[in-house]
Amino acid sequence: MNRQWRDLDIRLWAVVASLFLSFLHALLNPIPNADAFEYVRTAEIFISDGLAAAFAYQPSATYAVLFGTLHQLTGLELFAAAQVINALLFALLVYAFISLAREVRASERVTLLAAITVLIFPQLNEYRYYLIRDIGFIALLLLGMLFLIRYGKRQHWQDAALFVASTAAAVLFRSEALVYLPIAPLALLWNRELILRVRVLAVVKIEAICLALGILGVLALLLVDFDVLHLVQRAAAVYLPFVQDAWTALSAASSPLSTAVFGEYAADFSGQYIVLFMTAGLAAILVLKLISGFGVPALLVLAYGLRQRIGELGNPVMRVVLTYALIAFTILLGFLMLTRFMSTRYTLLFCTLLMLMVPLVIDSALALARTVAATKIVRGVLGFLALFCAIDAHISFGHSKDFLEQASTWLRDNTEENAFVITNSNYVAYHSGRVEEYDKVARYIDMQTITDAPYEALLALSIDRDILSYVDEARAFDLLEVVAAFPPQGRPQFAIYRRTSE
Repeated sequence: MNRQWRDLDIRLWAVVASLFLSFLHALLNPIPNADAFEYVRTAEIFISDGLAAAFAYQPSATYAVLFGTLHQLTGLELFAAAQVINALLFALLVYAFISLAREVRASERVTLLAAITVLIFPQLNEYRYYLIRDIGFIALLLLGMLFLIRYGKRQHWQDAALFVASTAAAVLFRSEALVYLPIAPLALLWNRELILRVRVLAVVKIEAICLALGILGVLALLLVDFDVLHLVQRAAAVYLPFVQDAWTALSAASSPLSTAVFGEYAADFSGQYIVLFMTAGLAAILVLKLISGFGVPALLVLAYGLRQRIGELGNPVMRVVLTYALIAFTILLGFLMLTRFMSTRYTLLFCTLLMLMVPLVIDSALALARTVAATKIVRGVLGFLALFCAIDAHISFGHSKDFLEQASTWLRDNTEENAFVITNSNYVAYHSGRVEEYDKVARYIDMQTITDAPYEALLALSIDRDILSYVDEARAFDLLEVVAAFPPQGRPQFAIYRRTSE
């Protein structure tokens, strides 16, 4: 019996560990992220009005539809159903990550190192309790890459079909996965282990499947009266204002942006360099976000691998991985240049792809340690880095957010159902039951919001420095009075005010 347990695939152990970690994170972090409420609202629309209504409300409704369906099948509360779907998607990501590492170097040690790497990678695991569609997108994209690599090795039609199906499924989570369908197969042309004719034919086959699936997909949507054009227009409308703003700011002879950056006098001399200035500044932002995304321990390991020239960069499998990473980086750079902002979360795919090199570098480092003393040093350093990452990934040192639960309970117990409540917390809006459009809550409250609030309205606000200054100003003019503060003792993190004069 013990022998059978030991012979179980490491990937299965890793999947079990991933499911346990997801359960633990959900248990320890009962306050969901702000985006979660938009997905829950979309799931409610799907349950009440159907699939078309859900996609009309949110073009990327797939994630919400999944846990809405689970809710219908099991009766699980929507947030609990979302966490179950999240856990399953994380498990799929873990399985695909380890399988990809095995495709590069098929050894038990690499498999174990890949399992440890993906389970303690801070940037990835910090999002375990977040309800976001990114995990499904990354998991399916990695799965598609796995099938593409296998197709490149043996040219089986089923591998090509599975690549297309997995990547198409990733499109349902994030539309940028569309880029990978036609471009990623070109990585097979790098495989010099095969003659050129075989490589070209393999690419042509898989591109034909992509084209056929695309045509069938569009026809299927048209047959069920799904408005594809409207969906595309809505997606384009998100980025069109960014394009227009960038063009206005950078193309004008006397750009307001140049004046704001250089000043009125200097803009006459330096305004022509505004594009260069912006590019350099945005590149610096990208570098900092990537450093934050990888984390120092991973960067140290990758830097060591680069210095020692290890990691099998010439391996045909790694060339496919690097092609995916290049596509991800190009999309990342384009998004930053277009929108001029970047969240560390957006770097997750690129960082996860390059993290595939970490178990390979560590495996090579252990193999290069020739003496017992050197092996102990390498293992000691790696053990310390692994412990640091595990703590960073799975232990939260942030402040308790129990005050949000307390505020929600207070509003439910002390106000009428039709009470007029303004809040900057999606959690309070949803759980108090006093804000119908809980997914539309504005995170930032300005002075105008306070002055425009009707008489006797309640303002339930999470306190930060800006809001505190607005509240102090309003109280100085007798516009607000404090009704309750949370936590009751110590420095308030959340407060409920009443509008006191018209």
